[in-house]
Amino acid sequence: MQRIVFLLLFVSGTLQAQDFYKSGVQDIRLELSSPKWHDYLDSIKRVNPDARMAGTVWLNGQRFDSVGVRYKGNSSFFRTSKQTMKKLPFNIKLDYKKKGQHFGESYTALKLSNAFLDPSFIRDPLGYEIVGNYMPAPKCNFVNLSVNGESFGVYVNTESIDLGFLKQHFGYNGGHLVKCDPDQWQKIRSQSGCPKGENASLTYLNESPGCYSAFYEVDDISAWKYLINMIKILNKKPAEIENVLDVDQTLWMLAINNTLVNLDSYNGLLSHNYYLWFDSVGVAHPLIWDLNMCFGGWRRNMSLEEMTDEQLIAYSPLAELDNSRRPLISQLLKNAYYRKVYLAHIRTINNEWLKSGKLNQRAEALMREIDGYVQKDKNKLYSYEDFKNGMDKTMTDEKDHIIGIRQIMDKRTTFLSNHPLLLKVQPKLEQPSASKTDSTTTFSIKLTGATTGYAYYRAERMFAFKRVKMLDDGTNGDVTANDGIFTAVVKASINQYYFAAENADAAATLPERASFEYFKL
Repeated sequence: MQRIVFLLLFVSGTLQAQDFYKSGVQDIRLELSSPKWHDYLDSIKRVNPDARMAGTVWLNGQRFDSVGVRYKGNSSFFRTSKQTMKKLPFNIKLDYKKKGQHFGESYTALKLSNAFLDPSFIRDPLGYEIVGNYMPAPKCNFVNLSVNGESFGVYVNTESIDLGFLKQHFGYNGGHLVKCDPDQWQKIRSQSGCPKGENASLTYLNESPGCYSAFYEVDDISAWKYLINMIKILNKKPAEIENVLDVDQTLWMLAINNTLVNLDSYNGLLSHNYYLWFDSVGVAHPLIWDLNMCFGGWRRNMSLEEMTDEQLIAYSPLAELDNSRRPLISQLLKNAYYRKVYLAHIRTINNEWLKSGKLNQRAEALMREIDGYVQKDKNKLYSYEDFKNGMDKTMTDEKDHIIGIRQIMDKRTTFLSNHPLLLKVQPKLEQPSASKTDSTTTFSIKLTGATTGYAYYRAERMFAFKRVKMLDDGTNGDVTANDGIFTAVVKASINQYYFAAENADAAATLPERASFEYFKL
């Protein structure tokens, strides 16, 4: 029999950054026709926050006419506006009047943050850089902004999660995008006639979209069907969750939030700052958003009490495991296999970014990029001394105490590296292969120290991976029983795949960053 060898290509979901998201400080010049533009933007933010003011913007010298400008943010706007009329966060929509106007391949919006509660300026870009190694993440860098010729200083520039983002990362800009970041706090508190909800926590209330509308923002009314169905299955039929949720991407999100002590997220009190994208078959893919308070920047526990430095540093890898108000955590991590994969992800992040020293290296590099700009920025929310101390000292802003990035993460590295849950012996995966005929694909992997193996597969990157159990019993394509070579045969259209294995104590995947990195036939 002729032996056919298929080339295994190692593929990463990471996409090349466009020029405007390159390293260094980019230039934005904004022109607004009215000299009282701030008063107008301030008024519509408070009365009609979706309204915009027309203007012109230059991005590194490239002109875009008829753009739409508004202020953005919640605390970063309202609290900052009480302290200063400058350094407020902006949202600039390029295709506001000219449909199809964009920069790069498909970027149509600019989201400029004022580094609220982040004297270092780098929590967002550093956080997104880490996220982007394990799941789709917005690009993020710095800009120097001027409005009508007046300098407003350094801003953090984050790519919008929108149709262009979906096209780049999933190769598809259809489906439904749900924003899980409620900003109508008064409506949430006064909501009546529904079971009590808790922000975008994915707790099941009932079948009525109206009971969820204060917590989730859908792009189309038909999205409610998919969202409520996913929530119902998560809470009531968790054994079926892989039919409606990209579980591995969710485990990565939870692992990143936990490792980086990103508690201004689903994992924390406010359970927000993420999106759910439902693909063409109705499966939800979570996406992380808004990292300006990661690395312990938000330090309120579930009772709104301020956590101590020690509590942040020793934040448990299984925090909220028994909290029914966080079903993504409690329901998924009750599954022993999911829990072991989740812990494997934490171990990977810790090894690659914390133990290696890469986190501190990148943090210092980012601060060097903007040092001169921050020093000259007369509108910055914190002093230049606060900026220089952003890695190593705690800064106080009213009732908030923002711990330094290195101040928390160096000690957290030691905590995680010695945690018993992360010291379990993982299975070893070697010799991956996949061979394809007209109707089937045969997967094979050598496993050591494993009780069970899985092959994950899909046709296109817009879909979540499906999994099939692999056997070492001489059946289903396995040549020799009990020789450590696990095999599975699948009848499906397959182009991308990876492997996972578990034993009684731990799990591992190959590639280690799967499912964001994978093999390709």
